[in-house]
Amino acid sequence: MTRARFPAALLLALALLPSAARAQDEVSKVPYEVELTGLEGDDTLSTLLRESSSLFELKEDPPPSVIGLERRADADRDRLETALRSAGHYDARLEIRVDPSVQPARVSIAVEPGPAYRFKAVTVRTGSGAPLPGPAITADELSLKPGEPARAPQVVDAQNKLVQTLAGRGYAFAKVTDRRAVVDHSDRTMDVTFVVEPGPLAHFGSTRIEGLEQVDESLVRGRLPWTPGEPYRPALIERARTDIAKLGVFDTVRVQLADQPGPDGTTPVTVSVAERKRHVLGAGVVYSTTDGLGGNVYWGHRNLFGGAEQLRLSLEVGRLTGDSSSTSKLDLPDLRFGVNFRKPDFLAPKQSLVLDFSVVTDNPPAYERVAGLLTAVIEREISDALKVSAGLTSERGRVRTAERTYQVSLLGVPLGATYDGTDNLLNPTRGYRLAGTLTPWFPVGGNESTRRFLAGTVTGSAYYDVVGDGRYVAAARVGLGSIVGAPLADIPPDRRFYAGGGGSVRGYGFQKAGPRNIANDPTGGRSLVELGVEMRVKITDTIGLVPFLDAGTVSDRSVPGLQGPLRVGTGLGLRYYTDFGPLRVDVGVPLNPEPGDSRWQLYLSLGQAF
Repeated sequence: MTRARFPAALLLALALLPSAARAQDEVSKVPYEVELTGLEGDDTLSTLLRESSSLFELKEDPPPSVIGLERRADADRDRLETALRSAGHYDARLEIRVDPSVQPARVSIAVEPGPAYRFKAVTVRTGSGAPLPGPAITADELSLKPGEPARAPQVVDAQNKLVQTLAGRGYAFAKVTDRRAVVDHSDRTMDVTFVVEPGPLAHFGSTRIEGLEQVDESLVRGRLPWTPGEPYRPALIERARTDIAKLGVFDTVRVQLADQPGPDGTTPVTVSVAERKRHVLGAGVVYSTTDGLGGNVYWGHRNLFGGAEQLRLSLEVGRLTGDSSSTSKLDLPDLRFGVNFRKPDFLAPKQSLVLDFSVVTDNPPAYERVAGLLTAVIEREISDALKVSAGLTSERGRVRTAERTYQVSLLGVPLGATYDGTDNLLNPTRGYRLAGTLTPWFPVGGNESTRRFLAGTVTGSAYYDVVGDGRYVAAARVGLGSIVGAPLADIPPDRRFYAGGGGSVRGYGFQKAGPRNIANDPTGGRSLVELGVEMRVKITDTIGLVPFLDAGTVSDRSVPGLQGPLRVGTGLGLRYYTDFGPLRVDVGVPLNPEPGDSRWQLYLSLGQAF
C-alpha cells in the first residue's frame, strides 16, 4: 500500500486557514462608539434609554459592515421612542447619526425629551355601567395621582392593584377587560380608563388536600383559617399556606381557589403539598479561643406518629481544646446528650407540647456540673410575631465550685414570652425583638443546700436599615437579668448570671466578664446588664464586615444596674452570607481586661451575634 504525500507548505497553508478566516472576520467588523446627549441631569431617563438600546447592548459585538451598523441604528429608533413614551415623553424628538469616517465609527443619539405628560383623569367602571361593588376606587389608591408623570409602567401596576383591591373585597375572579390610555397633546395630559368585570362575590367551598402520604389529613385541615361558606379573603389563603408550612413536614405548600367560581360564587379550594423526608441527620462545629473546639451531631424524625411530631436525639461535645474549669480534677470535654419531642397543635391549633430531657457534664470556668434536666412546656402562638409559653422543669445533680459542692434538686415553673417583629430570623435588617422569662425555683426532695428563688430576664434588640437596601444595618441590644429571694451563696452556680463570650460581651472569655474569686474563677451574680451595638456592612452580596462594641456587668445585688465594673470589648467581624444564614467570624479585644484575661478572642458560629 502506498501513502499519499503532501508538500509541507500545503499542509501549513491548510492549518492556517481557520486562523486567517477569523482574522479576516475581525477585520471586516465595524467597531463603534455611542454617545447619548440631551439628557444631562436626568439619570433615570438616560439609564432607561441605554438599557433599551441595542446599540449600547451589542457594542462589544460590532456589525460586519457600515450598512449593518446603520440598520442597527434604525432598529434602535423604534425602541428608544417606545421607551420615551413609556416614561411619559410623548413629544420627544430623537435623532440618530452614524459617522463611519472615523475609527472607531461614531454613533450619536441626540434626544430632546420635552416636558413629561401628566395624569389627568382616572376612571374605573364596569362594562355594563353598573357601579363597582363597595367604595369607589380612587386614583390615589392606584398610585395614578393627577399631575404626576404619565409613565406606562405605573398604568400596568395600577391595573394589578385594581384587581388585587377587588380580590381583597371578596371578588376573587375580578378582571380588567379593557384598559384605555388617551393622550391629549394640547395640554400634555393622559386620561386612563379601566373597564372591570368584578364577577361574583366568592365564598370558600369545600377543600381538597392533595399529596399527603404519611401526614394525617386532619392536621392540615386544622390549620385552615376559614370555614365553608365564609367570604373569600386572599389574606386567609396566604395565612393557610404559611401555617401549614410551619408544621415543618412539607417541602412545598400551595393553596389556591378553583379556576372558575362555583354556584353563587361558592368555590372549592385545593391544598397541594409535597412531604419532606421523614429522617434528618446533621452536625455542626463551633470554636472560640477560650472554649476551644466543639461540635454536635443529631438525628431527627419529622413525623413520628403522623401528626408532624418531631423527635430529635442530639449529642454535643464542647471544650475539645481550650481552657478547662479550674475546679475540675479531670480534663474531660463537656458533654450533653439530649432527647427533644415536639407535638404541634396539642389540644388546640398553633399550640405545641415540648418535652426535653438531657444529661449534662460540663466544666465551664465557674463550676463543674453533672446533672439531669427534664422539661415539659406548652408553647402557644398568639400571632405570627408573638409567642408565649409555660411549663415545668426540674434539675437534679451536683454542681461544684472551689468553695462548695451543691447537691441540686430543683423544680421550676418557667414562663416566657417572645415578640419578633423583624424581617429575618438569622439575619434581620429591620424591626425589633423582645423576650422575657420568669422562673420561680423551688428546692425539692429535702434539699437543704439551696433556697427558693425567682429568676427573670428581659432582652431586646433593634435593627435599622440605614440606606434601605440591606447593605448598611445598625443593630443594638440590651439584656437585663435579676434573681430575688435568696443570697448568692444559696443559689446554685449554674443558675446565676454570667457575662462574657460570643453571645455576650465579645473580647472576653466565656463567663469571664464579671466578678471572680481569689482563684480567678467567675463567681456569677444575682443581676446582669448587657449592652451591644454593631454596624453590619455588606461589601458584596456574600461578604460583610461588622465592627462591634459590647459591654456588660454582673453584680451580687438583685436589681440590675452598673454597680459592678463595666467590662467593655470591641472588635471586628466577618460575615459570609449563605442561603441558610450568615457564617460568623468575630475577633474581639477587651478594653479593660483583668489580670489573666486573653488579649483577644475568636468566635465562629452560624447566624448573627444577636
